[in-house]
Amino acid sequence: MYIVRRLTHGRAVENGKRGQVLFLHVWRSDSRLRQTTQARMSPGTTVFGRCNKRIVLATSSKGFKASLFLVLSGISVLYLFFYDDYTNLFKKTRKIANNELARIHVINVSRDLPTRNSSSAPVRKADIPQRQQPAGMKQTPIYTQHNAGKGGLKPQQVQKNPKECTFPNTDPFDPGVKKIVKTYPSLDCSTNTANVVFLENDIFRVNRSKLSLVLSPGQNFSHCWCKEVGMLNGSDKGFEFRNTTEQFKESMSLKPWQENVVAECFDSSKTVISRSYFPLIRKRVETELRQSKNYRKYIATNSPLETLSIFMIGIDGMSKQNFERAMPRTRNFLLDKMGAIELYKYNKLAFETFPNVLALLTGHTPEEFYRDWHYNRTEFVDQINEAFLWSEARKIGYRTGMILDCYDITAFHYQKKGFKVSPVDYYQRPTVIASSRDKLMRGDNPNCVGDMPEVTQVHDYWLQMARTFGSNRTTPFFAYSFAARLTHDESDFASKGDDAYFKFLNDLMATDSLNNTVILWFSDHGPRFGPIRESYHGRIETSTPYLFFIFPPWFYDKYPKLISTLKVNQNRLASHFDVYETLKDLLYFTNETLKRTPGTVKDRGISLFREIPIERTCANGGIPGEFCACGRVSKVLLRPSLLHQLSVALLKKLNSFIGFGVSDNHSLKLKESLQEEIPSNKSTREGSTRNSSLSTAIGNLGNNSKIMSTQRDQKLPCARLSLLGMVSLYYITNDQLRSSKVKSYRVTIRTTPGLGLFEGLVNYESGKEAQVVGDVVRLNMYRGQADCVHDPWLRQFCFCVRTA
Repeated sequence: MYIVRRLTHGRAVENGKRGQVLFLHVWRSDSRLRQTTQARMSPGTTVFGRCNKRIVLATSSKGFKASLFLVLSGISVLYLFFYDDYTNLFKKTRKIANNELARIHVINVSRDLPTRNSSSAPVRKADIPQRQQPAGMKQTPIYTQHNAGKGGLKPQQVQKNPKECTFPNTDPFDPGVKKIVKTYPSLDCSTNTANVVFLENDIFRVNRSKLSLVLSPGQNFSHCWCKEVGMLNGSDKGFEFRNTTEQFKESMSLKPWQENVVAECFDSSKTVISRSYFPLIRKRVETELRQSKNYRKYIATNSPLETLSIFMIGIDGMSKQNFERAMPRTRNFLLDKMGAIELYKYNKLAFETFPNVLALLTGHTPEEFYRDWHYNRTEFVDQINEAFLWSEARKIGYRTGMILDCYDITAFHYQKKGFKVSPVDYYQRPTVIASSRDKLMRGDNPNCVGDMPEVTQVHDYWLQMARTFGSNRTTPFFAYSFAARLTHDESDFASKGDDAYFKFLNDLMATDSLNNTVILWFSDHGPRFGPIRESYHGRIETSTPYLFFIFPPWFYDKYPKLISTLKVNQNRLASHFDVYETLKDLLYFTNETLKRTPGTVKDRGISLFREIPIERTCANGGIPGEFCACGRVSKVLLRPSLLHQLSVALLKKLNSFIGFGVSDNHSLKLKESLQEEIPSNKSTREGSTRNSSLSTAIGNLGNNSKIMSTQRDQKLPCARLSLLGMVSLYYITNDQLRSSKVKSYRVTIRTTPGLGLFEGLVNYESGKEAQVVGDVVRLNMYRGQADCVHDPWLRQFCFCVRTA
């Protein structure tokens, strides 16, 4: 017996043609076969598919694409795509059901079919034949249409509590996304200048097989020598070479005190032919004495149950969806081989890296440091270094380390001075700066240091840390790593590093250090720029970074209650604030950790070892509304005057940032049509609809309008911004908007000069002026436009007058 348990409907675009989608969610009690049958049917043709010797597809009168999915849980879904209108949709569905699935029972859905401008209309419960579910049968999952991409349909979690955050469940492999994103081959550094010297068992050796790759015709190899690389006093951006060693042609022993070394090789004309950089972890006598003393004091005072090493590995600008797309080998290894626990509702807190990692590492926002610590964001970060987790770890006997692969665009160095004094015991900064400025070894590929990928060099540094300290429980370490160079400007480049990260995890597992180490695998935020960010999916992905916890194998058996709570919190709204609290619990792992009571909605940060309330909202968790991923998104049809008001409100806000007011007579020119599609394959539960007449309704607004000329005020460095056009408009149902009278819209406009693309959350209440809520973010690059401004936040809004 087949019974239709649910019917959903939506609109979609298939091969450039608009059409209708109908999903029949069918239950068959004896189904245990997994099979997929697909057919694209032209008008007048008949295509048959068989499942358990039963015909499941039939003749098409108008032409459609159909698929039948029978999965192990006993659920089958018939997916019909109609190129024509859905006037006779019910008749076609009934015809297929009656003729080809003789034993299927199709309810009368004609009265429930949506009207042309309505959203999805689910089948009424009263219309569904009631049949007791077989014993042991799991609850029928709800499927969303957009998940009918790569890998078939994926179950969407049922929202059991109406107050629960309706986190979007976008498909990373949605056809609309696949048209935008790219996959690249692994990093290939073979064309760069070869690294002639390598380190083996603390001995530098010359690889003579590579000499032919670096010597010019007529030149011979002369010698190599080594130098130490050190930071200039009082600077985090300047370096110097020190202590040049004797020359060697074959090998030379590494000295016990050498940590940051560059091996430089010459030809017979005394020209440098190769440099090899070696960032090294070396035990220091003074550090070991100090940290051993701190560790003994901590043990005596707190009697911790465990002293677990903590290893934080971050990648810049990676959404959880992009991580699944671009780095499948790494992600699958984390889940399948290392038993990682992923947070499914992890939400960013801010637009850029600094405030996100600040919350992750300190539990505070930048504004709180400005107010309470009088922190000057353009000065040294030492002012607030005591608030970071690595400082906490250092106090209780942990060896601390940090490596940031970029020297200029890190969270602590972009438009900042960095650290005047090393913030950790092992601060891998000198070789990063020296190698980044080395034109000979960087060549045309900035992701390579000679013929070695930069990520491999970073990973080697952490393998040294793990082997040096990780195997002994009395020498725990706290390591923070953040890689930005590969993905900062182009998130798709992450695919270039998949193999390197996969190898790193394999090598890390081969050590015995993981038996006492917790790994935090994270990102700060999703994509901020580029084509993906301007798409519907990108607007979700920007707010959904990824986060995985990996514990030692014994931890799962020894502390099952903590792991159980953490798994409950996988499906609760969480942010960097919560992970900070969790890391504090891991640093101070005492009996109190095991006695944690559930969190409340009043707590901004809740350790993931405490249950997060299911009704938690973004406002409860300290997540600004403009970055909140909870809620429903839809395109809407608005009257021209309201479109104008929303756009001008956002423009006013932008100009107020750079010291200008805006008159109310700005005219709106929609030079760019609002043709961006929300994938129609979204269920009613996610609240997604698409209004195809939106661009038509507002497209005539620009006919008689003009772009206002740029007004300059020579007393200010920035040009006044004028409205060039509205790019997109979405209606947002946000859990922070308590009043039903207030409507919230995500508005994207383009301005001139500079062709800036800006997005903001604008609230509107009838009879009142539209108001911009929270931050306004820029969606496209502005390099070279704001060099006259040094404030890191203001730069995104400024187009320098002299540039104009």
